[in-house]
Amino acid sequence: MSTFSEETKNLLKGFVLETMEKFPHPKPQAILGKIVGAEPGLKGKIPLVIKEIESIITMYSKLSKEEFKKEHKKYTAHLKKGLKKQRVGLPELKESKITPYVFRFAPSPSGPLHLGHSIQLLLNSEYAKKYKGTLILRIEDTNPTNINSDAYKQIQDDAQWITKNGIAEVVIQSERLDDYYKHAETVIKQGNAYVCTCKQEDWRDCVAKKRACPCREKGVEEQERRWQSMLHDWKEGKAVVRIKTDMAHKNPAIRDWPAFRICEETHPLQGNKFRVWPLMNFSVAVDDHEFGSTHVIRGKDHEANAERQKYLYKYLEWSIPEFIHTGRVNFQGISLSSTELQENLKKGKFTGADDPRLPTLAAFRRRGLQPEAFVQYIHELGPSKVDKTVEYNDFMKAIYAWNRGVIEKDANRYFFVADPVELSITNMPDHVKADIPLHPNIPERGVRSMKKATTMFVEKSDLEDRSGLLRLMHLCTIKGEDGSFVSEEVKKEHKARAIHWLPTTEEHLVKVKVLMPDQKPLEGLGEPGLAHIDKGAIVQFERKFFVRFDHQDGDVFVFYHTHR
Repeated sequence: MSTFSEETKNLLKGFVLETMEKFPHPKPQAILGKIVGAEPGLKGKIPLVIKEIESIITMYSKLSKEEFKKEHKKYTAHLKKGLKKQRVGLPELKESKITPYVFRFAPSPSGPLHLGHSIQLLLNSEYAKKYKGTLILRIEDTNPTNINSDAYKQIQDDAQWITKNGIAEVVIQSERLDDYYKHAETVIKQGNAYVCTCKQEDWRDCVAKKRACPCREKGVEEQERRWQSMLHDWKEGKAVVRIKTDMAHKNPAIRDWPAFRICEETHPLQGNKFRVWPLMNFSVAVDDHEFGSTHVIRGKDHEANAERQKYLYKYLEWSIPEFIHTGRVNFQGISLSSTELQENLKKGKFTGADDPRLPTLAAFRRRGLQPEAFVQYIHELGPSKVDKTVEYNDFMKAIYAWNRGVIEKDANRYFFVADPVELSITNMPDHVKADIPLHPNIPERGVRSMKKATTMFVEKSDLEDRSGLLRLMHLCTIKGEDGSFVSEEVKKEHKARAIHWLPTTEEHLVKVKVLMPDQKPLEGLGEPGLAHIDKGAIVQFERKFFVRFDHQDGDVFVFYHTHR
C-alpha cells in the first residue's frame, strides 16, 4: 500500500517541478517546507517525505525539455487547484474590551529555557506582535528551594533572542513580596482567606469529606493574629494561608487552595529577608492583574489553576483576563527535564547550557538556528488544545528546512577540507584560475580568488575511490587515477565527481575546528577569507553544511555545526 495519497503525490510533483524550473538540481529540503505547509499532517513522516522528494527529483531530472514542460503544465496547474486554503499566521483571538493587549510568559528560574518553553513563549510573543500589544517576561522565583541563580540572566537573554527583542518588561516576583502581603491581608480581613494549622492528613480527610477544617471557622481577628505569627514566629510547616472556595466543589483541587506557606530556605536574591512565600496561584493572579494581562496563554494543565485564581479575582473585584489553554507537545527521543539537565551539568556530562547536544535555546542559538524557524512552527501549530506527540529528530528536520530558508541568502560560501591529504595535479595550463562566487545567486557579493597549484589539499574520503574523473569545483576536471589535467570547462559527458580543494601553496589557509552535534570536533583547513568573517557569522562550507563562527582559540577558528 502506498505511503502517500495520490493527492499528496501530485502536490509533491508540483512543488518539485516548480522548484526545478528555477533550480535544476534542488535539495529535497528546499521543497520540504512547502509540502509540510500544505499538509501539516506530514510532519510526522519527514524522512519518508524527503525520500519521496528525492525519487521525484531523480525521475524529472531525466526528462527532455519538452517532457519537462508537459509535466510542469500538468502538475503545477494541479498544485494551484489542489492546495487547500491555509491559515496565514495565527488565528484571531477572542476580542477583548481592554486594550492594548498585554501577554506574559512566566518561567521559573530552575534552569535555562528549552524547546518546550519556546512554544508558550513564542505563542505569546507572536500574538503580542499580531495585536501590537506588550509582552512581559515574569520570572516566578517564589520557591526558594528550586532556583538556579544563573537562570535569571540566561532566561532573559534567551527570551529576548527568540522573540527578537520582543520582551517589553521583566518582572521578578521575589522583588514583589510586600505587594503580595498587602493583598493577603486584604482577603484575610474580608474573611475570604484563613490561616490553616491542620496536619496534612487531617486536611486531606476534610477535603475527601467535603467539610471545612476547624481553622476556617475562626474569626478575622484570630486569622490576622495567625498571619502575623506566620510572618515572625512559627516554624516551617506550621501553617498555610488558604483561599476560601467551595468545599463541596466537584474538583478536590479547587477546595480552599493554599496561597502562602512558610519557607526558611535562603533565597538567592532576597537572602533571609522573607520567610513567608506566596504559592503560584496567588502571586500569578496578583501579577496578571497589576500588570494588566488581557490574555493568559498557557498549557491546559493550568485549567484548574485558572479556576482557583478566579476566586481571588472575584474577592478583589478585578477583571478576569482571557484564559487560553493549549495542548502539550510531547517530544519523543529527547528529555526536557530541567532537573535532569541541572544534574547532568553538575556531573560534567555537558559543557554548559549551550552544549550542542541539548535542546536548549542557548544551544540552538550557538549553533546558528534562527528564531524565524521556530516561529514558522508556532504559526502552524497555533493555540490548539490538542496534545501532540512529535519525534524530536523529525521535528528538527523541519526546523532545519525552515532555518535553511532564512540563512541561505546571507551565508557566504567557503571551502573547508576536513582530514586533508595532498593530491598532485599535472599538465594544468598556466591560465587556469579560480574566481569563486561568495554566493552563487548574489554576484554583487564578489568572488574569492585562489591560485592554482600543482598539489591540492583534498579530503581523504574523496580519494578513497580514484576511478573516473574528478571535478575540482570551480577550477578544472582531472583524471582520478593520476591527477592529470583534462579540461577547464564543465562537460556533462565527463560525468566527473565534484570535490572541493585548497591549494597547498596558499600561505594563509586557516586552521578550522567544527564542533559537530555530538560535540565531537571535525578538524581541517579552510580558505583564507574565513579569517576575516565576524564572530557569529553563519557561512556554508561547500558540499558539507552550514556553520556558525563561534570563537578563535589561538590560531584555530572554531565553528559550530548548524545543519546541512
